[in-house]
Formats: sequence, C-alpha cells, structure tokens
Amino acid sequence: LVGPKDSTFQLRVCPETQPSTFVSERGQEQVDFVDGGWCLQKPTGNVKNAQGSLVKPEGLLRFWLNCPTGAKRRDVEIGPDTRIFFTTGCWDNPQEIQEQDDEYKQVLEELRTIKDRTLEARAATDNSDKNVLLEEIRTFQKMVGDSKDFDRLKDRKETLERELPPLGSAVASNGVQIAPTGSLVIKGNNIPDWLPGSEYLILGTFSTSAVSS
Repeated sequence: LVGPKDSTFQLRVCPETQPSTFVSERGQEQVDFVDGGWCLQKPTGNVKNAQGSLVKPEGLLRFWLNCPTGAKRRDVEIGPDTRIFFTTGCWDNPQEIQEQDDEYKQVLEELRTIKDRTLEARAATDNSDKNVLLEEIRTFQKMVGDSKDFDRLKDRKETLERELPPLGSAVASNGVQIAPTGSLVIKGNNIPDWLPGSEYLILGTFSTSAVSS
C-alpha cells in the first residue's frame, strides 16, 4: 500500500506530541502513536481525493503510523497495535507549480475575453439591420471560432484544476505542498496484499498543516 521498500523511509513521531488526545463519549482520552514509514508515489492517472473528486496530483504521499494503545469513538474502533495508513496529494516541484498556476491565470483571462466578445457580438447582431446579411455571417463565423477556442480552454482549465494543489494546501518552507485533507484506512484482515482477498477498511479523513522545521 505504501510503496517499494527501497523508496520507503522512516517516519518519526515528534515526542512532544505524545500522547495524543481526542474526545469520545467517555470524555478526553489518550492515544499513543509510534514511528512508521512514508513514500512518495508518482501516480500515472486520475485518483479520487478525500472528497471523492477526481484529481491528478504530482505525487501521492503515503505513510503509516502504528497505534499501540488503540482507540474507540462511537462506532469506530482501532484495536491495539493497529497500523494506520494515510494517503494525500503532494506537490514537490515548486517551479512546476508556479508555471501551472501562471498558465491557469492566463487561461482564465482568455476565457473571460471570449465571453465578453461573444456578448458584444450578440448585442451587435441584435441591434443591427437584419438585412445586412454579410455582417451577420461574419459575426456567426467569429462566434463559431470563439466557441472552439472556448471548449479547448475550458478543457485545459479543468485539467489544471485537477493537477494544481487545492486551496488550503499546507506549504512547507521549501515550497513543497500537501493537500489540506487525505484519507486513512486500516487493514481489514491478515491476508497479505499480494494475495486475493486482502482488504482495507476506510476510517475517514485527516487534515494537514505546515510546521516549522
């Protein structure tokens, strides 16, 4: 689930954050986490984010933490010594992010220009002499050309929106960005991943934030 062994690295839990706390129906409770591992995988296609939308991040940050104490809140229970797997989007090329963001702004500006030009052309046609057939044909041809450009730009806008970091992403001091939310799962049985029948149970989502190094 995390990645190849030679591309997986140790993840350390900050000692000052332990034990962690959460509030259940029994009040405030403590839960411990110990070191795990992490890997940055480069996806080859669209994936679903924590909200279920299709996105295409530059990479997927996958990591795990071990929870020796276990925890329970309402109908969600993590048994003792459970390994929790986390997945979220990651963008580790600040220069590429900036280039895509600049292109996105340019695409938006071109879309606005086409919309304004189309409204002006329609208004001019409505107010013109209906017998001026040649002018109407020219206006129609221009609107058809703009329509093709609009569709092309709209497709590019949607592609960039899938590829760019979403609003609210955590930004590290080196420019690396991590999506504001991610999904977490636990192993549903003891069957190894490479065998049929292996399953994972969805626990929910988690949020991210940048911290000073």
